Amino acid sequence: MASGVPIQGPPIQPVGTSTAAFVGATGGGPHGQAVLVTSFVEFERTFGTAGGELAQSVRLFFENDGTRAYVVRAESHVVAALTALDGLPVNLLALPDTGGLSPHDAANRIRGAADVCDRKRWILIVDPPASLSQAALETWTQGLGSRPNAAVYAPRLRLPDGTETAASGAVAGAAARTDRDRGVWVSPAGSNGRLVGVVDVTRALADDAAERAVSVGINPIRRIQAMTAIWGARTLSVDDPKWKYVSVRRLALFVEESIDQGTRWAAFEPNGEPLWSAVQQAVADFMLRLFQQGAFEGTSPEAAFFVRCDRTTMTQDDIDNGRLVILVGFAAVQPAEFVNIRIA
Repeated sequence: MASGVPIQGPPIQPVGTSTAAFVGATGGGPHGQAVLVTSFVEFERTFGTAGGELAQSVRLFFENDGTRAYVVRAESHVVAALTALDGLPVNLLALPDTGGLSPHDAANRIRGAADVCDRKRWILIVDPPASLSQAALETWTQGLGSRPNAAVYAPRLRLPDGTETAASGAVAGAAARTDRDRGVWVSPAGSNGRLVGVVDVTRALADDAAERAVSVGINPIRRIQAMTAIWGARTLSVDDPKWKYVSVRRLALFVEESIDQGTRWAAFEPNGEPLWSAVQQAVADFMLRLFQQGAFEGTSPEAAFFVRCDRTTMTQDDIDNGRLVILVGFAAVQPAEFVNIRIA
């Protein structure tokens, strides 16, 4: 294409944000394969009617308005089994069986899964071991390290039949409902984090105990005013405070993935000014639509986000080696600060 001839790519489309994956033991079904289910009836048809943590979690996911879930049956080598999800549009990962593991084994499984989530732009919804006291849970959570793509939810949930189960399925469903009703930039917490299909939690936390739990990265689930709801919105990001809120991290992952997928058309275009201008405009249009939906802080687009794709974002080595680099910044709704995303 001749220099200076305008290039125009297709508009960037928003990717999905609330497809969950559940990996662990089931009563039946194929081993090591990712099976898409869109209802609990479909789950039972494929994996059987036997109970267990994973089955209860999938049921609660759909009861809390989740709509799409991939299920992978894996009784052992659970982290390795995550490869079955490669290439699938997963956003939320749940490993409900960690609730029944020892603290050591659960931590190892969660660390391995969190590493995968970092690479895949997923969020891991962490179910802590049921055996931990509140004090031990706080210590255990801090021992997981800084994990921006992981969030801990506790205590466990009490079901109408008197049994208990992991919280991850209900949390994933609440996230899906909040994404649909409000947007991925809103945390599934408070009134947005109301959980259905449960009657209580297994451990009641007073206000000071809940505040202490949040301070170490635990999102408490509480029974307040006849409502069981998520009462925290923190990730496990310790080293990088800009990712400490679930909503901010999920919004950033959504923006990254949408732009990544939405600009792939540029891969074999001449890497010069016309392409940079077209990509910058496409990304700016996408960010403007999000701003108009209330995704960012600020009273004007200029105050809410910026997009750059030019010689300030790319070195000559980048250009010579065919790398196109976009720099995107946005003012998160909470906290109100700029978060820079570098996509190459």
